[in-house]
Amino acid sequence: MKKVYKFLLMMVVISSSLFYSCETTQLEITDNPNGLSPDKADPDFLLNSIQVNYKNSIGRETTTGFNNLGEQLGRIAQMNRGSDYLASLDGGTLDRPWSNFYSGMLPDIANIEALNSPDNDLSFHLGIAKTLEAHMMMLLVDYLGDIVFSQATNPSEFPTPALDNDQDVYNAAIALLDDAKTLMENASPGSATDLFYQGDTTKWIKLINTLKMRANLTVGNYQAVVDATNVIEDTADDFEFKYGTNVLSPDNRHPDYIADYRSDGANIYKSNWLMNLMVGDFGDFSSDTDPRRRYYFYRQTWRTPGNYALIRDVNGQFGDPGSVLIFNDDTGNGETLQCSIQDVPPHLQFTPDENIWCSLPLGYWGRSHMDSQGIPPDNFTRTASGVYPAGGSFDGTPDAFPFVGDFPDIQQQVALGNGGGGAGIEPIMLASYVHFMKAEASLHLGNTADASTHMRAGITTSINKVMSFGSLDPSADMSQAPDQDTVNAFIDLIMSQFDAAPTSSGVDGRGYPVTKDKMDILGEQYFVAMYGGGADAFNFIRRTGYPRTIARSVSSDPGVFPRTILYPSTEVSSNPSILQRPDNSTKVFWDAGIINPAN
Repeated sequence: MKKVYKFLLMMVVISSSLFYSCETTQLEITDNPNGLSPDKADPDFLLNSIQVNYKNSIGRETTTGFNNLGEQLGRIAQMNRGSDYLASLDGGTLDRPWSNFYSGMLPDIANIEALNSPDNDLSFHLGIAKTLEAHMMMLLVDYLGDIVFSQATNPSEFPTPALDNDQDVYNAAIALLDDAKTLMENASPGSATDLFYQGDTTKWIKLINTLKMRANLTVGNYQAVVDATNVIEDTADDFEFKYGTNVLSPDNRHPDYIADYRSDGANIYKSNWLMNLMVGDFGDFSSDTDPRRRYYFYRQTWRTPGNYALIRDVNGQFGDPGSVLIFNDDTGNGETLQCSIQDVPPHLQFTPDENIWCSLPLGYWGRSHMDSQGIPPDNFTRTASGVYPAGGSFDGTPDAFPFVGDFPDIQQQVALGNGGGGAGIEPIMLASYVHFMKAEASLHLGNTADASTHMRAGITTSINKVMSFGSLDPSADMSQAPDQDTVNAFIDLIMSQFDAAPTSSGVDGRGYPVTKDKMDILGEQYFVAMYGGGADAFNFIRRTGYPRTIARSVSSDPGVFPRTILYPSTEVSSNPSILQRPDNSTKVFWDAGIINPAN
């Protein structure tokens, strides 16, 4: 195993909120901390480095963070890596999280342990470090299966460490969480910089309990999930990383804001599947439109080539003044949306994906799953990141464009500094996720009433959190924001569908559900809530085989949906104890091999 260690000295700026960017800060490289004697190492710097490496492995600074990978595989984000799963998720996919963990976190944790003594109590440092270590261990197992662990921190004895059984590593992670909880129960933050909870040990204990609950759900111990207490069930305890608004020295804005709010326009394609699910039939003119969509997505145009839009006939040119009409323009535009002049792929014809594979109504402009065609000049028409979680702009454009004789620009293009300036968050473990996890466990146990209660709580908690982000955009026209009656009506609609849905249902000849069952609806709403922080979407799909409604690949032959990702190529090339897999079909110990027909 390569042992390349960095000592990271960083300036952390703390005010009423913590504004810090791990990826874009210029980090000074000094002496190797693992070559320093314990009395010369600084535990605060070591803890900072551990937190930064953890956050960079989870987060969205690159497309290889666990949140981004999980969202792409779950269709929460658009996957544009290629038309084949194996080629798209090659040996470079998890290089960075692997390196962050083995070359960054583990040596720094070992150094803190060496510095800990009765005269130098570092219980708080170790409590955080072991919590993050345990979560990273579980994520690496979830995505890779067997990983290096028992021989990882002794390079002199084990220069080419071997893989450990994935279940043994999971059990070791759970034991680490127990250790972390004991440490936190007796810890004092002291001078340590806590990038997440600002020294609140009670919140760290709730996170530890929540991660244990997550582990129980993953391995199928459902009763332990529903019985879990003192977990994250209130947004005040949400585990997230906060970004700032600095553009330079350092640039600490949300990565999606950096990518989308530029002088040359937006650069991220949003998932057509997710946007379509949230828009509903006719946006604000239908009861199934999601109250969160204007916070998630920022439209830059009022219509997408080849799809319909709504207009409000202000002067009555086509009927009564003020009437809302459907403007259905089937004319494509090959320059900005090549697929709009192409036929529907045969494998998607006469399926629900036929209507979303290329374009969406009401000006929502994204791409479907595994659409990796060339990039046209659409940076000022594609839908951009919104105020949640990226700290962008709230979408105040009416769904029915005011028509007075022509179709002018909606004057809602992205620009540097717009909206919340990038002061968003990286969601990692939110209260809404916990409610959905308990809902899933309750369904598995056959308790549909408790499942319904937790699912309602999950949707409600998510919507309340998302809508609170509207205040980040000082220039937003909040007249288009949903009111409480609209929110309540939406939640009631989803819950009525869930309560009326069967516990299971069949699929048609192409694998689409004949009717959504309870787990389909739960999965959809869980995925909506996970937007921006979807690392666990990959687990959910493999664990349950749901939701079966997620978009099919634009490619007719994407290959086998991954049960695991290939080992990092940098590690394989330097460690003869690890052999690369020939494919991505190897199952993790908890994976029963349930197939989602969408894959």
